[in-house]
This record gives sequence, structure tokens and C-alpha cells, in this order.
Amino acid sequence: MRDVLDDARLLIIDDDALTRLLAAEALRESGFTVFEADCGDDGLRLFGSVNPDLVLLDVMMPGIDGFEVCRRLREEPRGHRLPIIMLTGLEDTRSIERAYDEGATDFISKPINWTLLRHRVRYALRSAALLDELVRSEDVLANAQRIGRMGSWEWVPQEDLLQCSDTYMTLFGENASTFGSGHDAVLSRVYPADRELLGEALEGARNGRAYQLEYRIVRPDGAVRTMQEIAVPVFDASGEVSSVQGTLQDVTDRVEGERRIRYLAYFDSLTGLPNRQSFRETLDGIVLRAGRRNESCAVMFLDVDRFGRINESLGQDCADQVLQLIAARLRDFSRFELANEIARDAREEVFVARLGGDEFALMLEGVDEEQALFDIALRLQAQLQRPIRVAGHDLTLSACVGLSVFPAHAGDADSLMKCAETAVSQAKREGSGGHIQQFTEEMKIASFAKLSLENALRRGVDRGELRMFYQAKVDAVHKRIVGAEALVRWAHPERGLVSPGEFVPLAEEVGLIVPLSEWVVREVCRQLAQWRAGGLNPPPISINLSAGHFRHVGLLDLIGDALERNRIDPDLLEFELTESSLMRDAELTDRILNGFREKGLRIAVDDFGTGYSSLAYLKRFALDVVKIDRSFVNDIEDDASDAAIVAAIVAMTRTLGIEVVAEGVETESQVQHLIALGCHVMQGYLYSHPVSAAEFENTLRNGLPALAA
Repeated sequence: MRDVLDDARLLIIDDDALTRLLAAEALRESGFTVFEADCGDDGLRLFGSVNPDLVLLDVMMPGIDGFEVCRRLREEPRGHRLPIIMLTGLEDTRSIERAYDEGATDFISKPINWTLLRHRVRYALRSAALLDELVRSEDVLANAQRIGRMGSWEWVPQEDLLQCSDTYMTLFGENASTFGSGHDAVLSRVYPADRELLGEALEGARNGRAYQLEYRIVRPDGAVRTMQEIAVPVFDASGEVSSVQGTLQDVTDRVEGERRIRYLAYFDSLTGLPNRQSFRETLDGIVLRAGRRNESCAVMFLDVDRFGRINESLGQDCADQVLQLIAARLRDFSRFELANEIARDAREEVFVARLGGDEFALMLEGVDEEQALFDIALRLQAQLQRPIRVAGHDLTLSACVGLSVFPAHAGDADSLMKCAETAVSQAKREGSGGHIQQFTEEMKIASFAKLSLENALRRGVDRGELRMFYQAKVDAVHKRIVGAEALVRWAHPERGLVSPGEFVPLAEEVGLIVPLSEWVVREVCRQLAQWRAGGLNPPPISINLSAGHFRHVGLLDLIGDALERNRIDPDLLEFELTESSLMRDAELTDRILNGFREKGLRIAVDDFGTGYSSLAYLKRFALDVVKIDRSFVNDIEDDASDAAIVAAIVAMTRTLGIEVVAEGVETESQVQHLIALGCHVMQGYLYSHPVSAAEFENTLRNGLPALAA
């Protein structure tokens, strides 16, 4: 049998242009021939002419939806066994059941994992090819069943008689002499939690309903395997169900592969240890359990001293080897040295994690005495200080350790981790050499520094310590400034100029973002009026809006008042929002944007491509500008995928009449690539860093040096 991936023809039916473009690009890179249709009717017509091997079908489309298209495809002679994978943002059980009822082979939830999509397509194609071979030849059937770990069976409900292929028995790890011949023979070998599911499916088949489901079985050796079963009723001349025929396939490898993908979201790929998210969630459960039992638990944070020198001196590969050895020693320490000291009923992986970089963590149940914790920390350090030989070099490491205890230092997992992090930071400030520091009450005083910063920011807003900086947006083709982004800075009286990355998140957290943003709006309008009074014709200025301020009552009134007070035309203002801000509440967003449009204000979506990136919301919200995230610009010269995504975004926005701006442009090569892809307006350090209002005024009068050539 030829490889089913050779010359495979795929048909994508989806009304979302961006989804089609990205899916087609991903699948063509895997060697498939891809055809596209933007609605159900076109998809049905195209199906008849291209004769695809597999269909990727969106559920929600104008006209006939994906369920109806799936049903009609199944009615076609060539569509009986055609793999149909439905792409859906619907995650309710009823929608999934309906997809299978209409004949879907599989479904994938949006947003789509493109790597998983390619694997699912390959899997579906191979499964379909195997099923075709089963139909063609009884001889090939037996061989295909063995290769594909698939068995066939037939059940006669009236006699409760089950007839199975040899491969079917093999899947259960048994033979015909031990298996039995009835309905109960199967159910007794099904994993207990799945028996009711299979029983209901078989009962439905008895009454004429086909089914497809996955369930687990328990083999005689105790191994649990995951099976996918497809069954159809066979009717006699009178229309009664005479038998039920089906196939059973071992899909444990595929299920384990998907589980592995989920696993990678919670475990560090380099060391195999749980990552920060996994550690935090596990600690949350341990804290809750300790609280119910009136017990204690502790957290240790470890930060390897001067680890950056290893990276600089020996290179990344050697540094990675060192991290793997550290992880192995921590794992062994938890498994062997602590196993007989600390009562626990969880696996050792629960207790050790790599938080990131050269930072590791350990959680301990039932230990709260300071001396006991210090003894464990000292022994742990002794393990890490054993010489490590890497690339012909003998290395001796040390690590600072920070300790925190529940409930003495904190009452929840997040606070407990913050206390340990504060403690290890204090240990590092004491100097390298393996300091151990337990969180203390004195350290709580340091935590008030954040509160002090908050108070200073509040005073700074009132005292006029905020400053506006402007970064130019440039038309690289015509070599002229076409706009600028307003960026706020804080001129702290003691610390000097504070970047927004430090105080804006704090402002959002403590509720200062609204007054801060209101100041920005007023200041930008005032500055525009001043420039115009000075004889300049300033370009539109864009202002970043947080999600909280965007939904704040009175925002539009504030903007209208600032425009009127300074006699500024609304087309000189543009407001930037992130995709997540727009999608948080689509109906409310629509109402607010209508208000912006009524006032003649422009709206841009920032960091486009990193979130939803959907044509649907661009059409619905009628946005004016899309800003391509800098992550796609950084590697556009070397990464074909980034270039393809930028090209898709440019094509999409051009079709919708939306302007497009590329962020983070730093090299002439990036400029040329962007121009070639149709993006002419750019923003980045190549042209200008953020500059003060006075410097930007000078730029408006004399032009950017970068544009002089």
C-alpha cells in the first residue's frame, strides 16, 4: 500500500481567511496539496472536482454550516469513509456529539495548534487508508489489522453473539478460548469508569444508531490501553437491526502523544522537572491540605551562584548539561535522602521544580522547625557542591537558598512562593557562597517598598512628574514621518526617569491606570495644539489604552473634552488596544468602538498576531490600523514562517482596507523584507528611539536623519 501522505489532496472549508491561510501554509510545508473554499456551498462544489483525500471543515460559517456540509459529504459515494476533521471554537459536549452524529471523523478546537494539526491530519489519512484497504481485500484486512493494531467485530444483539477477528483478541491480550462470546465479555474488560459509556453506545447500536468513541481497556497483565471504536448497525430486509459491525483500534500512542503535549506545558523540557506553573498549582493543593490538617509545609528556592559565567565561558550546551546534572541531583536528593524523613503520599516530581534559568524549588510537607529546614538546605547544598565534570572542566557550584513556611510566613501558595523568592533574593544580596536565608518579619518591611512606589506614583501624577515621549512612525517608501506613538515616562525626583515597564503594571494593579491614562490624553492634545500654534502640521499621535481604561465610564467624554478644549481634530488621535482587550467582552467592545467611530477617532490593534488574530473580529469591529508584533519582524529575514504570517496579515488588512504598521524595525534588511511583503509603515529604533516632545518637534521641523538618504 502506498504511503497515504504521498500526493495527499486536502480541502479546507473555512470562512476565516487567516485561518485558511495559516492552515494551508502549515499543511503545504508538510508536502500536502491543499485546496481552499470560503463557504459550505463552494466547498461542496469543489469537493466534486478535486476529489480530496481529507476535508478540514469549519463549524460556524455563513450559509450552510459545517454540520450540514459534513452530512452532505457523507451522502456522496466518495464521502462515506472520507476523513472529515471539524475545526471549531465550540467546546460544549452537545456540539461535539452533533459533529460525530453528522459523520465527523475528528475535531480540533480553535485556536489551532499547527504542529498538532499536521499530526492529526497524518493520523486521519493513515486511518482512512487502512479502512479502505479493509474494504478492498479480506486478505489485506488481516495484515492491515495487525499493522494498524486494529480489529474487527460483529455483534448479533438477538443472540448476544460476538464474533471477532484475531487482531481484536490480540488488542485485549487474549484469544477466542478465553475471551467469551457475548456483550458482557467486552464490558468486563473495559476500564470500570468507561463501562457505562460503552454500554450506552452498544444499546444505541442495538436500536439502529452508529457510534464512534474512545474508551480504555484493562489487559490481563494489568496494562491499560486506549481504544477507538467505530460501529455501525446492519439492517435486514424488514428494516430491523440484524447485527452491529465495528472496528477497534489501539490509539494509545496517539493519546499518549497528546498527553505529552499537555505534559510539556507543565514540565521543563531541558531537565524534565515540573515548571513554575506546575509547582505553583501543586503547592496550592499542598497548602490547602496542610490547612485542613492543621499542618505545615515549607518552600525552598535555590539560585545557582554565578551560573552566567558558565554560559559565557563554556557555552550554552555545557550550561544546559550543568542544569541537567543539578536537576538530577535535586531529584535524587528528594527521592532518596528525604524519602525516609518526610511523610508524603505523592510522587517525588511534585516536590522539585525548575522555575526558570538557574532557579529551582523544593517543597516539603510536615517540616516547619527552622533548624530542620536549615539542616536540609545545608545537605542540599552539599549535594550541589560535589564537583561536576563538563567538557573536560571540573566545576564546583554553590547556590543561595531562600526558605518560607506555611502558615508562619504566608497563607497561600502565591504568597508562600513570593516569601521564598524574597528570601533567596536577600541571600543573594548577602553575596555568593551559598547563603541560606529564611523569610523574616524584617523582610516584610521591604515588601512595603512596593507600596511606597505606589504612593510615590500617586504623588507623581498630582505633582506633574509624568513626561511624554514620542516615537515616530515612518513611511519607508516615501521616507516621511506619518505618525508617532505617545509613550509615558515618570521623572521620579530621586530615581530619575522610570520606564513604563516598571510603573504601568503597578498602576494597573492599584487602580491608577485610569488617572494616568487621562493625563496622557490631555497632555497629547495639549502638545498637538502647541505644535500647531508653532506653525507645525503634526501627524496623528497614537495613545495606548489599557483594557481597564478602555471600558471606563467617561472615557469618550474625556477625549471629547480634551479635543474641544485644545481645538484638535479627532483624526489627529489614534488609540491602540491589544487583541485581548478587544475580545474580553465582544458586545461591550462593539458599543464602545461605535462611540469612537461616531467621534471620528481611529482605533489600532497592537501586537497583532500574538493572540486571536481572527478575520472575524477585524470585520466586526471595523478597526483602522493593525500593528504587526515585533516578534514576527525580528526574524523575518531568516524565518519563512514569520514572513508568511506577515504576508498573510498584509493581504488580509489590504482586503479590508485596514492600514498596517510593523513594530520593532531595527535593520535595513528588515525594511526591505517588509516593503517586499507590502508593509510600508514602520516603527522602531532604526528610525528613532522614543524622544522628548522638544526633540520630536525638532524632528518634525528638520526630519529624521535616518530618512535623509
